[in-house]
Amino acid sequence: MSSSPARTAKRRLLERLWVVLVIAYGAGRAFVVWKALGRYGVNPWLYLALDVTSSWPYAVATARLVTSVIDREFSRARSWGVLAAVTFLIPDIYILAVARRVPTEVYAIIIAIVSLLALSAIVSLFVKIRNGRRARSE
Repeated sequence: MSSSPARTAKRRLLERLWVVLVIAYGAGRAFVVWKALGRYGVNPWLYLALDVTSSWPYAVATARLVTSVIDREFSRARSWGVLAAVTFLIPDIYILAVARRVPTEVYAIIIAIVSLLALSAIVSLFVKIRNGRRARSE
C-alpha cells in the first residue's frame, strides 16, 4: 500500500523523534544500572554501549512494525517484530549473563522490570496501531 508524500514525511519525522527518545531513555537506564548493579560485576560502560547501540534498531523496528501493521503488510510486520524483540532484550540479557553474586531479590526485580517494560511496549504498540488505523480511515 503506498503512502502520500506528506504521510511518508510525517512518518519519517516521527520515526526519527522516536529513535532519539529511545536512545535518550537507554542512556538514562545505563545510569540506573551503573548505580544499582555496578558492584555486582556489571560494566556500566559496556551496558551503555549495548543499550545505546541496540536502542537505534529497536526504535526503528518498533516504528516500522507499527506502520507495517497499519498498512496491513503483515509479513514485514513480523520481521520488524522479531528485530524489536531481540534488540529490546540485548541489554538485559547482558546483565543476567555477567552479574555475580546478585541477591535473588535483585534478579526478581530485574525480571519484573523487564516484564513490565515489555508489557508496556506491547500495549504502546497496540495503541499506536489503533490510532494510526483511525487516522488513516479519516
